[in-house]
Amino acid sequence: MSSHGLEVDEAALTGESVPVSKAPAGGTDASRIVMEGSDVTTGTGHAVVVAVGRQTRMGATAAALSADELEQSPLGVRLNRMLRVLLPLYIGGGGIVLASGFLRRIPLASLLAIGMTTILAAIPEGLPLLASVGEAGVARRLSDQDAVVRRLSAVEALGRVDVACADKTGTLTKGQLALSMVADYDQEAKVAGELSTDLRHVLVTAALASPHPSAQDAKAHPTDVAIIQGAVDAGLGEQLHVKHVAELPFDPVRSFHATVAQEYLCVKGAPEALIPRCSWMFEHGEKRPLDEHGQHEWLDLSRRLAERGLRVLMVAEGPPDTSLDNPRGLTALGFVGISDPLRPDVQAAVHRCREAGVRVIMITGDHPATARTIAQEAGLLDKDGEVLTGAEVLELQNSELDERLEHAVVIARTTPLDKLRIIESLQRRGHTVAMTGDGVNDAPALRLADVGVAMGRGGTEVARQVADVVLVDDDFSTLVEALIEGRSYWRNIRRALGLLLGGNLGELGLVVGASLLGLNFPLTARQILSMNVITDLLPATAVALQQPEHHSLAGLDREGAAALGTPLRNEIFRRAIISAGPALVSYLLMLGASTLPEARSVAYASIIATQLAQTLDVGRAEGRLTRSVFGAVAGSTGMLIATLGVPPLRTFLNLVMPGPLGWTLIGGGALLAVVLNRVLASPAFVHLALPQPLASRVALLNPVQ
Repeated sequence: MSSHGLEVDEAALTGESVPVSKAPAGGTDASRIVMEGSDVTTGTGHAVVVAVGRQTRMGATAAALSADELEQSPLGVRLNRMLRVLLPLYIGGGGIVLASGFLRRIPLASLLAIGMTTILAAIPEGLPLLASVGEAGVARRLSDQDAVVRRLSAVEALGRVDVACADKTGTLTKGQLALSMVADYDQEAKVAGELSTDLRHVLVTAALASPHPSAQDAKAHPTDVAIIQGAVDAGLGEQLHVKHVAELPFDPVRSFHATVAQEYLCVKGAPEALIPRCSWMFEHGEKRPLDEHGQHEWLDLSRRLAERGLRVLMVAEGPPDTSLDNPRGLTALGFVGISDPLRPDVQAAVHRCREAGVRVIMITGDHPATARTIAQEAGLLDKDGEVLTGAEVLELQNSELDERLEHAVVIARTTPLDKLRIIESLQRRGHTVAMTGDGVNDAPALRLADVGVAMGRGGTEVARQVADVVLVDDDFSTLVEALIEGRSYWRNIRRALGLLLGGNLGELGLVVGASLLGLNFPLTARQILSMNVITDLLPATAVALQQPEHHSLAGLDREGAAALGTPLRNEIFRRAIISAGPALVSYLLMLGASTLPEARSVAYASIIATQLAQTLDVGRAEGRLTRSVFGAVAGSTGMLIATLGVPPLRTFLNLVMPGPLGWTLIGGGALLAVVLNRVLASPAFVHLALPQPLASRVALLNPVQ
């Protein structure tokens, strides 16, 4: 209804990085509304409440976050599908064992014990635990890298991400205003660099035309804070601690701040408000009159600076007896440029994402010019990149939006509803989307995205509560490490499932193979259960807990749910064959050279040794054997030796200590399993064994390890 110099910080709600003026007349609809959850930075106002609760933007956000997600994860879907394929094999194998036993007139009790034990041992009861332990391992490692995983289900989604929608304010940028440029009519420089004498004078004057550093209201306005801090960083702090003889605070109506200090009137404010008040200027260090043509040139210069995404303020000075509220005859000194600067590590993080096939889209509530500048500085915007606005997103039909977003890298002037449409559109195109943000305005999008990533230090509590992952250090590059861990998780799960399911199927294959050959069962029921205990849980869990092989995101395939399709199926059957084959051959050879108990003991040790050898083969990261895999294999090997060497255990399991031939077959079978796995999984073998088009597809989906 009325206002006096009212400015509001809406960054948490709209993403606007600078305070927004509010007035009852003029401007846009947004400039006449003060939203719940925003902060008044300066001025006063009198308004009437038109919405409360869910009708406010804050309330609507809370309502959007109240829905529960019950959809099963792609990992769970794939595992269920895989079990539906394998379960008939397990039952069929058990049926073959039972039929063979009936034909050989084996006693029913012994036959049922062998058949049912074989089926139960083949079923991977540790499968749900395997996935959960792997996710917990990733969460623990990420916590050491300042990333907190709030929902373990997000780990598998991290490995599938191919689009990262990054909120600009507070995510790609520092989330606070800073002085980034000082200029006069002849030159300009970044504050971080060396300033000339003339530019130092411009900066000191701008800082003096601000509240005194020790004043109570010195930090009331972010713009003043940025300028004063910029002067301090430039080594000019001592020159700011002078007495302010008179002062007129900034007022959006006047659009300038005036101070009398050091026998000068120091003024800073909007260029369009101050340039008409200037009658003089400095050019090449000399003071000369400023005519109307010169004023237009100064205005053009301010516009060019503003097009870079800077908030530009004019700096001028005058005699100390000049009127504070209506100064005339001022001398134009130059400009200061203020921006929300890019985080120093963002460029490198964006480059790493691009190399790995992850497209980064910057979403912001800022002006398109500001957004374009930041995107270019971050390395996002190139000749093929497209800049969209929230207005365009609102007008486009879903099909048109889907197409435009395939090329867009910057989307400016967005609302929370726009962000939701953007994520939905990307997901319709089959993308897995990570959304980063820190404000209340980001919360619905964080919830809708496949992976919601919130800033921990500068983010709002609402954003942190709905996010799947929280970056404690607010570092965008930490997201890259999270993506590396996510991709490594899928690789580890594929390998662990290959070992677990392939080993179980191989154990079933050993018993079924001997049954089809009309031989005595190679294992007893007790031996099958003991073998299952030794090989099932520890090795596969250790592989699932492995750290990434390396930290090059581009060097890790984005396998995702596809890793649990053809690649995993191939790996399961390959490992089943190379686990069962050497053990069955060893059993056949020992039957002809020794007794049935020793033949069974060699088959028992051989089927275990082939699986442990394969575990060691895949248990490498960054060129060395990982501690978890080494410990698991060592533990399982110790249990195997104990079952063969400890008399009470050996007697209970009906085992005997193998002789020299038996140990040779056990060791040779383990080595052969590793060699066969590498040969059968090599791209060269795939190309020889399959027609060329099919071989190319399988080689891409079936990496060596």
